[in-house]
Amino acid sequence: MVSIKCECNERYEAKIDSFNLFQEIKSYFEEEVSRGAYEDVPVKKPLQVLDDHKNVVTQWYPTKWYKCNVCGTLWAFLHPEFPAKGSVYKLDTSGNIRPDSIFCKEFKQNI
Repeated sequence: MVSIKCECNERYEAKIDSFNLFQEIKSYFEEEVSRGAYEDVPVKKPLQVLDDHKNVVTQWYPTKWYKCNVCGTLWAFLHPEFPAKGSVYKLDTSGNIRPDSIFCKEFKQNI
């Protein structure tokens, strides 16, 4: 039996500000899904971002969710639409942004 190693604790949340970084993260998840370390799961919850300067709330769905088959960590992957940046960040098991996320203050969960 082949043991699958979990890298979730070594992986970082990130803003995706270049095409090369986007390709690197996309390739990583595709490879991990193909080897069985992650599962591509349906996105179930939208995120909300509050623009304090314009007093506007924008809502959207991340492009992909990936669930680690070893530790259960749920990752959200928002593909960039340049010049708009993308991001990759950790969620809790219910699909909410984790309190320790670097994006916790930026994203407001739609409850």
